[in-house]
Amino acid sequence: MTQLGVAHSIRMLRRIRALRTTRNFAVYAVGDGWTGALGTGRFDQHVVGHDDDDEYTTDYDDQALPVKIYDAPVHAVSTGWGHTAIIPADQSAVLIAGRPHDFSALLRLHRLPPVLRDYMIQQTLAGLPSTTSGASADNLRMHPAALVGRFVTWLSEIFQTPQQEREWAIGARFSILPTFTPLELPDSDTPVSVKCSAGLTAIVGASGKLYTFGLNGFGQCGVGRTSNNVWQPTAVPGLSKEFAAQGPRSEMSQSHPIQSVAVGLQHAACLNNAGEIFAWGKGDRGQLGQETVSSESHTATPIRKAVKMDESSDRPSYLALGTVTQIDCGMLHTAALTVDNEVLIWGKNVLPPSGTDGKPATDSRLPALLRGLPTSIKVERIACGSHHTAVLLADGSVWAVGVSTDTNQPMHDPIEMIPSGTIEMPVRQFEANMDRTTIVGATGQQVLQVHLWKDPELRDYAVFTPPYVDRLLDHDKSTRIREIHRSWKHSIIVTD
Repeated sequence: MTQLGVAHSIRMLRRIRALRTTRNFAVYAVGDGWTGALGTGRFDQHVVGHDDDDEYTTDYDDQALPVKIYDAPVHAVSTGWGHTAIIPADQSAVLIAGRPHDFSALLRLHRLPPVLRDYMIQQTLAGLPSTTSGASADNLRMHPAALVGRFVTWLSEIFQTPQQEREWAIGARFSILPTFTPLELPDSDTPVSVKCSAGLTAIVGASGKLYTFGLNGFGQCGVGRTSNNVWQPTAVPGLSKEFAAQGPRSEMSQSHPIQSVAVGLQHAACLNNAGEIFAWGKGDRGQLGQETVSSESHTATPIRKAVKMDESSDRPSYLALGTVTQIDCGMLHTAALTVDNEVLIWGKNVLPPSGTDGKPATDSRLPALLRGLPTSIKVERIACGSHHTAVLLADGSVWAVGVSTDTNQPMHDPIEMIPSGTIEMPVRQFEANMDRTTIVGATGQQVLQVHLWKDPELRDYAVFTPPYVDRLLDHDKSTRIREIHRSWKHSIIVTD
């Protein structure tokens, strides 16, 4: 064989080897399909893995692999209580599956006996023309819960305006989505990131604008006092740190492009590229970071001040909020990381008990400085679960404060949940969801989850790998986990 032929054969062998070792992008899911959030069109589906108890009631060899729900590269993924959002790699639209405008009906269905719940879901499916992946959103009909809502609205406003009629037409399209359905942003903006919560979705566009849609009863969409539902992505106004000297804040021009957004149970917050943060929605526990507690805010309000407790006198001192680099939201609290390596938390049960009132904790209306972390180590990431806040340090250790899993009591001194040297740094993902924190290590084959335990003995055995991850890795040794998103009834696994 000539030298040229040998070189050609080597190139061909390398190409074949590359094709054989190329990993396919895919999104998998475990959990219950009755919320519609799996996007498979099968509302009767249950994939073992999301509920920890499932893993111990079935033999490992008999457990099915997580179900593949999307077989293409993705740019971003997020999970809500009853829906899932995917931004494809081409960022052409946001794909939504499940119930993006629903929360109360999901809770009611959850309380029903499974047999009755299945019957009601089947009645819903009977009204849908198709649940295949090719189903058009224009053919999807309204969920019965939304029909009731529409009837109530009709009774209160018999003569609907043309705008209201258009909104209900949009609502009919997007009340229940059995399969992933594209949703475009206004002005053909390109979606960059997405966050989902309880009937709420927030999207950051390439233009630097922030869009929200979903439930708005407490102003959690931040678009003003419109209605209890915002049916399509709508720009959030008033994102300026300046004081509203003339006119309402909602009419102010946005000062800087939005960098990231976080969503809680019924409130939200965003961060712009100047390090300024804004919050809106329900604020009865101080989660909006304002000196004056407001039951709700329908307009984004800047957070300007922070508080630091004097350890010797237990008296607060107030300071200007520094430049913020990261934010996140729990159910009823919010957290931020500043450029000065300070972690700030505000909202429900954030402050330790004071006085003799007997309460285990008090709410913090303003961002409160978290004390007790190792001072000489840089904070890499922060993440909020439902009732806890986790902190990843540069040495790979993970610390947390908040409500412990074993006692349901607030813990205000940071607890080391994972010691340094355990995590493969730098991490691919550090995210807290519901009752746990999830860490995906640098190789994509280390996935750790950990609860916040008060009992030291439980903390010694707190770190674990979800068995469905082991099943995926055992099935295909080349699999690399990119991120995992855990919600109320389902978990989403993104591979690359």
